[in-house]
Amino acid sequence: MLRLLGLFALSAALAPVLGCSTTEPMDKGSPVTIGPSLELLHLGDELFKKGKYDEAKDMYARAVNANGPNHAYVEACAQVARMESLTGSLADGEPWLQLAIRRATRDEPLGWSRLQQVLGIFERESGSRASAVKRFKALYDYCLEEKLYERAIDAAHHVVLASDDPAEQMAWSQKGIEAAEAGGLQGWLAVLWNNKGGALEEQGRWDDALIAYRTAKSYHYETGNKQRMLIADWAVARALRMTGKLDEARELSEDTHDWALRRYRDEPSAANAEWVGYTTWELAELAALGGDTDGGLAGLRAARVSLLEAGIETWGEFGAKELARLDARIAALAGGAG
Repeated sequence: MLRLLGLFALSAALAPVLGCSTTEPMDKGSPVTIGPSLELLHLGDELFKKGKYDEAKDMYARAVNANGPNHAYVEACAQVARMESLTGSLADGEPWLQLAIRRATRDEPLGWSRLQQVLGIFERESGSRASAVKRFKALYDYCLEEKLYERAIDAAHHVVLASDDPAEQMAWSQKGIEAAEAGGLQGWLAVLWNNKGGALEEQGRWDDALIAYRTAKSYHYETGNKQRMLIADWAVARALRMTGKLDEARELSEDTHDWALRRYRDEPSAANAEWVGYTTWELAELAALGGDTDGGLAGLRAARVSLLEAGIETWGEFGAKELARLDARIAALAGGAG
């Protein structure tokens, strides 16, 4: 579950943005078409943090073709590649990565660090997890050296997401938590405690995972991001189910599902469809545990529809595994349905 808990970036208030534009790669030699690249890069980051990937991609593409420092160009190209990986495919992002690679230098830390992060994500999503871990560890050290402390914490976070080694996941979760505590970075503490919960979950340590997810939830509710609060509730509800606390799990799952539905009705986006899907899946598992096999099967099938709408088939290795896991659950319940 680490991908689910770690995919979304931290959120801040969204400033007014401009309309859509083309997202074809262009070299910096093209005419300047819009205002300062740093401002557009910032607007793209805010859209990304909101989970509005298509809009963020357009804003980053505008930043590529705007006037500004070289590092902003590199960062914007890298981020368009990242958005392509989320909304289309890794292949769609490769031309943008090549533009960033061409212009990036180690002596421009903002551009270099952002490019290294996206390169690591591409390695992870394409299955080269060991290479991604190596890159993120090097990025962690580089960011500390350059005093980019929040980016160092982000690199530690990505080590956890890329690693297949439970001990390594735990060590880097703790490293990130300690750094975030030292800096008083509550938003990052929320994400990093999620990471720790996910690492514990993958070890089958559900009681400890529940503690970690509840800690993450408390930080998410302090930082006030609605999407992260919903995901935190879902993670706690799932851990409650896995520790046998079914009444608590059902109550929280129903509340979280209702919240996910309201968010989707207000804004029928892929990001909101994802959490309709996952909360529906959780309620389906609870129904099956309570003996309602038919209801559980119907819920799993509805969850599949929502997750396909969310683009699960474009999520790379993780998406393929999640869809296979869901299909296996559907097949298992279908075999016992009345």
